[in-house]
Amino acid sequence: MLDFNRFKARLMEFLQSHGLTYSDLKTTHKRTGYASYIDWRADYNKSFKTDFEKLERAIELYNKALSKKDMLAAKASFVYAYVRMGSLASSPFDAISHDLTRVLNNKSFNWPSFKKGYTIPSKYFCKEKNEIAQEGLIDLNIIRNILMDLVRSHGVEGEELERMDKRTRNLIWGINLKSDFNQFFNEKLLALQIAFDAYEKASIQEDWRAVRAILERIRLVNFQLYNFASAIRKALVNACSDERFWPDFPEDYKVPAHYKFRE
Repeated sequence: MLDFNRFKARLMEFLQSHGLTYSDLKTTHKRTGYASYIDWRADYNKSFKTDFEKLERAIELYNKALSKKDMLAAKASFVYAYVRMGSLASSPFDAISHDLTRVLNNKSFNWPSFKKGYTIPSKYFCKEKNEIAQEGLIDLNIIRNILMDLVRSHGVEGEELERMDKRTRNLIWGINLKSDFNQFFNEKLLALQIAFDAYEKASIQEDWRAVRAILERIRLVNFQLYNFASAIRKALVNACSDERFWPDFPEDYKVPAHYKFRE
């Protein structure tokens, strides 16, 4: 599993070497203008794992509810699933992407410039690492399959699913439900793991040009993961809020105790 905490610790060391303290990071710093989205004291490794565990429980609730034709409990499972996807998108992915954008664009950090054609030295990348550790991750294609089965059972066809917002040019449903969720997610997590390791090596070598380039890569991958998780969340929200699919929740609805569901 990715070690977000180790990356945060290394990044904090870098920021502190430029005169920032933890207190500075909690509010906009007068000298640098830097303000942090990252929760520096949070255990991101634990929260990342917890979000996936809760996603898995939401999927289990959906399957149990569907087998009993309990559409209210099934609908509730979608609510819990999109809350978890939102949490995953915002922390760590959006938080890290946001903070690195601020760091990389801040002139106070005196970043070295890139020469034309600069590439990050290959010595910082682990060539043997070609897959991401799967423990704790759920099969995101299960969510895709659930969504596809739901919309198809109510006559929602490809044309509607492929409709785009005229202003943003994004899919109304957030994501292509025919795509392979696992392939994209696992590829990006692997890229992030490799970049985290490379950042640590370049930092130890004090190769600040490489550090800058690697941080730009980490920022980009986190932004892509944020968009991906947000897109899945949008699809879940759309499905949950569509009146064609579900009855309305009665006031103060709670998932029945016999499901033994833990939020």
